[in-house]
Amino acid sequence: MMVENFIQLMRPKHFLKNVLIFVPVVYSFNLTNTDMLLSVFICFVGLCFIASGVYAINDIADYEKDKAHPKNRTRPIAAGKISKTAAAWFALFLFASGFALIAVFGGELATLFAALYVLLNLAYSFKLKHMAVIDCFCIAGGFVLRIYIGGAAIGGEMYVVISEWLFLTITAVSLFLAFGKRRGELLQLGISSRKVLGGYNMEFLTSIVFSCAAISIVFYALWAMAGASPMIYTVPLVIFIVCKYLLNISDAKSYGDPITIIFSDRLLIGALIIFGALSLVFLYGV
Repeated sequence: MMVENFIQLMRPKHFLKNVLIFVPVVYSFNLTNTDMLLSVFICFVGLCFIASGVYAINDIADYEKDKAHPKNRTRPIAAGKISKTAAAWFALFLFASGFALIAVFGGELATLFAALYVLLNLAYSFKLKHMAVIDCFCIAGGFVLRIYIGGAAIGGEMYVVISEWLFLTITAVSLFLAFGKRRGELLQLGISSRKVLGGYNMEFLTSIVFSCAAISIVFYALWAMAGASPMIYTVPLVIFIVCKYLLNISDAKSYGDPITIIFSDRLLIGALIIFGALSLVFLYGV
C-alpha cells in the first residue's frame, strides 16, 4: 500500500505531458534512427522522474491548501498517507535519478534545459502560481522546455531541429491548455479554491481560451504548410480536436485538467490516435 501511495505521488497519468519530448525526433525525420530514439526515450523516463519530483515538492508546499480542496485532498501528503519528510527524500531521489539519465543519454544541453524546467517549476510552486497570467505562462514554459529537452537529446542544433512555427504552435497550445485549466477551476470551484483565481474573471478566461485556440490552429497550419510533407491535410483534424476539447472543457468532473479531459473522452482519444497515425504516414510513408 505504501508503494501505491508513492506511485500516486508521482502522478503517472501526467507522464503523458512528457511525450512532447518526442516531437523533435519525429518531426526532424529521425524517428527511424534507433540511437536517437533510444536516447530520447531514456530522457523521457528521466524527465518523468524529474516532473514527479516537482509534483512532490508542490504537494509539500500545498499541504495545508490541499487538505481543504475537494479534489486535491486525496493526494497522499494531504491525506496523511505520506509524511512531508518522506516525500522530500523521495523527491530528491527522483531528481537525482532523472538528471543522471538525462545527463548520460541527453548530454549537457538537455541537462541544462531540464535544470531550467525544474527552476521554473519550483518558482511556480512557491511564488509564481499565485500571480494571474504569469502562472499560465509558467505552465506554457514548462511545455516548451520539454520540446527543447527532446531537441537537445537528439544532438541537433536547436534552431534547426525546432522551427519557429513549431515553437509558436507549442507555445499557443500550451497557453490554451493552461488558461483552459484556470477557466475550469474558476467555473467549478470559484475564486476561493485558489489564490490566483481571484485575479481572473470568467469573461477574460473565456476570451483568452478561444483566442489561444484560434492562434494555435493558425500557427499549426503555417507550420504544416512550411514543410515539404502533406501535413497540411491534418489541419481539419486538428480543428476538430480543438473544437472537441473546447466542448469538453466545462465538464464538472475535469476541473479543466487537460489529462482528465482527454482520458474521459473516447472520441477525443481516437482523434488524437488518428492524428498520430496520419503524421507517421505523411512524414515517413509508413
